[in-house]
Amino acid sequence: MTADKLESTITGGLAERVQSHLGDEERTLQSVLEAVRDLHQSLRQLDGEALALALRNETAALQAAEHLQRQRQQIRNEAASELGLAPNEFSLGLLARKTSGNLQTVVLNSRQKLADMSTEMDRLNRQNAAMIQQSLMLMRGIVGRLTGTAAPAESYNAGGVREEAHVGSLVQWGG
Repeated sequence: MTADKLESTITGGLAERVQSHLGDEERTLQSVLEAVRDLHQSLRQLDGEALALALRNETAALQAAEHLQRQRQQIRNEAASELGLAPNEFSLGLLARKTSGNLQTVVLNSRQKLADMSTEMDRLNRQNAAMIQQSLMLMRGIVGRLTGTAAPAESYNAGGVREEAHVGSLVQWGG
């Protein structure tokens, strides 16, 4: 099939639903990303109240994303059927390659926005996990020292020379 033939099968109501759904996907992912940004900031500032609010906002955004996932599957099934594909073969990249005109422009723009937001969210989540892991390690060390169950920690400077252990990044986050 040619791109023209494929585009002619995704027109009218289905093309409008695809475009509308992509807008919903962008807005939903944006709200999840904003919640992750807030979570990240609250961890950096050691702000418990802001952290609790960010977690509630993230939960609400993720619930909206779960609802959207059902709609995504329905649109995917319809579009794949129109293109004569199995639903598991259908993707935004394929749709962008197989269409032209306004639908292709919308798909390409949306795909890029979703990819950019996903990349940022992945980066922030990795940083959040690292901050939490460092905090847990610090707290285990403090509790171990207070209870007398911790082995002395070894710490090395950038040159590989052994130094006295120090508090670490947790203090720097609040600064």
